[in-house]
Amino acid sequence: MVDMAETLLEVENLCVEFHLTDGDRQTCVPVLDGVSFSLEPGQTLGLVGESGCGKSVTALSIMSLLPKPMAQVSEGRILYQKKGNSIDIAALAPEELYRMRGNRIAMIFQEPMTALNPVYTVEQQVAEVFILHRPEMTKKERRSAVLELLHKVGISDPESRLKAYPHQLSGGMRQRVMIAMALACRPDILIADEPTTALDVTIQAQILELMQRLQQETGMAIIFITHDLGVVAELCDRVVVMYGGRVVESAETVSLFDMPSHPYTMGLLRSIPQLNRGSKGRLETVEGTVPSPEERGRGCGFANRCEYAEQLCRDLLPPLRQVGVLRTHLASCHFAEKINLQKKGDR
Repeated sequence: MVDMAETLLEVENLCVEFHLTDGDRQTCVPVLDGVSFSLEPGQTLGLVGESGCGKSVTALSIMSLLPKPMAQVSEGRILYQKKGNSIDIAALAPEELYRMRGNRIAMIFQEPMTALNPVYTVEQQVAEVFILHRPEMTKKERRSAVLELLHKVGISDPESRLKAYPHQLSGGMRQRVMIAMALACRPDILIADEPTTALDVTIQAQILELMQRLQQETGMAIIFITHDLGVVAELCDRVVVMYGGRVVESAETVSLFDMPSHPYTMGLLRSIPQLNRGSKGRLETVEGTVPSPEERGRGCGFANRCEYAEQLCRDLLPPLRQVGVLRTHLASCHFAEKINLQKKGDR
């Protein structure tokens, strides 16, 4: 566990359940199971994993935006640490959450066209953040602040964009507006949920460069949710790999790429396209499918897809523990050391 004095956000043993109703039958489905990680000031943390692994549910839990009463945090704490004070976000009253969201912790979403309101102009939507969290500002001050934000996020001719509606902007422009809204109150933490997925490669690179520049200017910490390990290598200081609602590996980015210690992480890294494979080289895949939450057994959730799995893996959930010499490199695998020794022998 990281010293809380050096930690901005600490997620401890987070468990989330979804309560589903099918006619008269009610089912409780565990979606997150004991997720833990920490975030330091100014750090970029990557949350990685394929669709359905729990990345977005983790982000929505931190923002306390889970759909209620269907979804509930059943166990664990989400601790926001600032100036010696520790606040459990999961236990905050609605009015306290109202003051924190957008002010201290902000989020940008995967598809800005659905996140932005189609019937309000750019100016109205960005200014609303100041109306909610900076009520002392005059209308003239708000307009000036909106223009400054639009200029900062790289929107050309921001004055002409003030009266534009979301459908009149390109995908990259809409994402820049979302970033402007998220940064309006200079939050300590920005959660970015796959913010470049719907954009072409050139615009993706521009948005990533913009986020890096703004982070350097403001000193904010970023939780970057993605399935793209190429982006992780470029952007993140530390990586948390999730699978089946659990953390299976956590490490500094360099350490993770140099010595992946969970078979799922190894599979993800092998699936990255390589130029040296040639035009006829086959892309690597992780065989099999992710088990649904209802199908998870008591052991490792990856056992049904793992080439190293033994009966122990199916019977007993491996703890998240240190592997190798770095105490910050953790993996949830019974045979992590054995697999690493085998890999070294194969080189």
